[in-house]
Amino acid sequence: IMLAFCLLKSAPNLEKLKIEIYDKEEQKFEANGEFQNALWTDGMCANLQVVQMTGINWRRNEMCFIELILSKARLLRALFISYGGNVVMSSEDAINELLTYKRASAEAQVLFKGR
Repeated sequence: IMLAFCLLKSAPNLEKLKIEIYDKEEQKFEANGEFQNALWTDGMCANLQVVQMTGINWRRNEMCFIELILSKARLLRALFISYGGNVVMSSEDAINELLTYKRASAEAQVLFKGR
C-alpha cells in the first residue's frame, strides 16, 4: 500500500493502476484511513480511471486504500478486485463494508472475482 502511494504521488497522470498483493504475512503496520488521508495530496489520482487489485485479503490497510481510492478518484470508472487465499474476513462482510464507502465518481463500478 505504501508503494502504491509513492507511485500515485509521482504519477499524477496515471489512468490505470494494477496492484498485485503477494504478502502472506500478517499486517505489521496499520496504514489506516487517517494515516492514508494524511499522505494524500491534491492531484493524486486526478486522471485515474481503472484500478485492478489482485490478491486482496480484506486486511484493514487494503480496505482503507480501497475506500480512499473510491472517495478521491473523481474519474474512476472501474475497480476490479480479486480475492487472495488468506482472507481475514468473509467476502460477504467485506462487500457489505465496501457498499458503505463514498464514491467521488458516480460512474465508479466495483467488480469482484473470487470465491
